[in-house]
Amino acid sequence: MKIHSFKVVVIISFLFAVNNIINAQTQTVGTLTNTSEAFVGYNLLAPTASNSTYLIDNCGHIINQWESDYRIGLSAYLLEDGSLLRTGRLTSQAIPPFAGGGTGGRIERFSWEGDLVWAINWADSSHHQHHDIEMMPNGNILIISWNSHTYEESLALGKTPNTYGNALWTTEIIEISPTGTEGGDIVWRWNVWDHLVQYTDSLLPNYSEIAYAPRRIDINHLVSNGPNAYQADWMHTNAVDYNEELDQIILSSPKFSELFIIDHSLTTEEAATEAGDLLYRYGNPKNYGRGNDEDQRLFFQHDSHWIPEGLDDAGSIIVFNNGRNRPEGHFSSVDIIELPTMENGTYPIGETAAFSPSTYYWTYPEVFYPEFFGDIISGVNRLPNGNTLICDGPSGYAFEINADNEIVWDYINPVTAYGATTQGSDDGNNGMFRLPRYAPDYPGLAGRDLTPGDLIEVNSWDTGCSSRVAETETIKQKLTASPNPFTNSCNVFFPEAGKWVISTYTGIIINSGYATSNSNIYLGQTLDRGCYLLNFTSNFTKKSISSKLLKI
Repeated sequence: MKIHSFKVVVIISFLFAVNNIINAQTQTVGTLTNTSEAFVGYNLLAPTASNSTYLIDNCGHIINQWESDYRIGLSAYLLEDGSLLRTGRLTSQAIPPFAGGGTGGRIERFSWEGDLVWAINWADSSHHQHHDIEMMPNGNILIISWNSHTYEESLALGKTPNTYGNALWTTEIIEISPTGTEGGDIVWRWNVWDHLVQYTDSLLPNYSEIAYAPRRIDINHLVSNGPNAYQADWMHTNAVDYNEELDQIILSSPKFSELFIIDHSLTTEEAATEAGDLLYRYGNPKNYGRGNDEDQRLFFQHDSHWIPEGLDDAGSIIVFNNGRNRPEGHFSSVDIIELPTMENGTYPIGETAAFSPSTYYWTYPEVFYPEFFGDIISGVNRLPNGNTLICDGPSGYAFEINADNEIVWDYINPVTAYGATTQGSDDGNNGMFRLPRYAPDYPGLAGRDLTPGDLIEVNSWDTGCSSRVAETETIKQKLTASPNPFTNSCNVFFPEAGKWVISTYTGIIINSGYATSNSNIYLGQTLDRGCYLLNFTSNFTKKSISSKLLKI
């Protein structure tokens, strides 16, 4: 499997200012690679520790910037009118407070020019918006909300008693029709509270073994065992996506390691009945008594959504599969699930079988790669040229792969809680929820001034980044380094005998040595985090080949 492109990609005019050569040793943030195979577009960067949102080009230059009084509540979107829709973080006033990861509570809309044109606070004693929102084609907004139920209310619905007496936060999906400059009307809602089943109290109307009610959710699942035992934030839903053609909604529950599809064509009243039960679920069939540990396919996943029309694999679901507690080890993957054909308005399931398919339609990487592990947040998008843009959220690292799984563009978020990072330093705490890219012909960009501004990072280097690149191969066999990116060291295969040199992008030599023909050498143990060049010169041909090494 190729985890990294080892073409020699020479970005034209790789020149750096002299003072930066003195003050910094290696590039640590910003655009690291930008080849001709990358999809040219504009990336929406909303750092998790910041009040700022940036639209940047592929070289990292600021195209536009928005400022809020509130730290990001994780999700942000560029809309088709050029406005920014973002979430904001509010401290919960509930007792006990809503304090799960992804806390939001506020939704804001800013004009392209940066003016606040609309906002709503969705945070009170029993409800709190979190994680994600979705702008619908009709102008309404879907929000994910926690809905708190007391311990006593949960017992009355069949929850198994415990000594903790904890509340239960269920997932509620609210559709808001914005009004004026503030607030909005609730026009539709769906609550998992109306679709729970239990097998502890036969006198209650929702009594059933979950295997006989696979379109419902067991109220006692994960309640008294496992890493999420007795937590109020029971489902931790982290993504919502709407499909207008199907009039359906996808939800992602990482604590269940499942995604769910629900029917939006119902009225609110119908959605609270059996008609509003799940249309589909995928990822962990043991949750509904139709599988075991070996059948689990999702592991604390994020950003599940339909691939839009016009893109490769349109209509299938793509997801960032974080890989937390994966039996083979902690490593992430990006997976595509091909949905079964609908029958009679729903997705079919056999009398004793799980929902199909049994495995992914497509996955990256092809072989699990331990250095690729984003345990929380993170996202993914298919691009118009067939490439896939992947965001390793907690490390603040995004990369684009082509059809051969070669990295053709990558970027490290330079913004932390303390502001923009100085190029060459390694400040950490630079996470990002996602990094969506918008095509140049996206309606929201029409008629806008897209002149590249400054880079975000402080004391930035002039890397000469451009979509114009030159490619050469001076040795028929390529250097291969695995893993790459890496956290400790990487194993480099040298096809011929010769000298290798590791240097910074400023030309400062860090390490060097000699390799024999067809040898493997572990390199990088003493390197700091950052991007480096590995140059190899053959003793036989006297020609050279280079590769990028990225330590994270």
